[in-house]
Amino acid sequence: MSILYLIRHTEPALRGVFLGSTDPGLSEQGRADAARLLAGLEVAAVYTSPLRRARETASAIPTPQPPVVLPELREMGFGDWEGLTWAEIEAGYPEIAQRKIHAWMAVTPPGGETWQEVAARAAAALAIIRRGPFPAAAVAHMVINSALAQQVNGADPLTFSQKYGEVIRCEL
Repeated sequence: MSILYLIRHTEPALRGVFLGSTDPGLSEQGRADAARLLAGLEVAAVYTSPLRRARETASAIPTPQPPVVLPELREMGFGDWEGLTWAEIEAGYPEIAQRKIHAWMAVTPPGGETWQEVAARAAAALAIIRRGPFPAAAVAHMVINSALAQQVNGADPLTFSQKYGEVIRCEL
């Protein structure tokens, strides 16, 4: 059985907003957490999102090869909502925000990515990762990891939750 660890990046320097493709690095706490949480992880390969917060987290994992950057692992693009808090989204986009609350995956932020686009990227990343070697780690983000978990073990993306730096072990 092949093991894949889905890892959410640790705490970014910018929090409380929809980050999406916004590219902050890690906070000081995030760097310390990455070192503490991931230094003992034993993997043969690390795959990472191209976004800085994920790459910095991935660099804390000891591996025989440098992490492989997979563009497919980048976070969902939130379009016009990037950098905004939910309160700002509700104030600026009240109708769309209300629809989003009731049909989270069916409503796309203006200028953003659809869930189907994210799921397709996750499938493409998974196809690359399945080539091995194993065990492997994928360091990415909440939404893309929810799509990966759905494809790997049937996790419901609407109830999927992953804390900063949390490692979820999956069998492929």
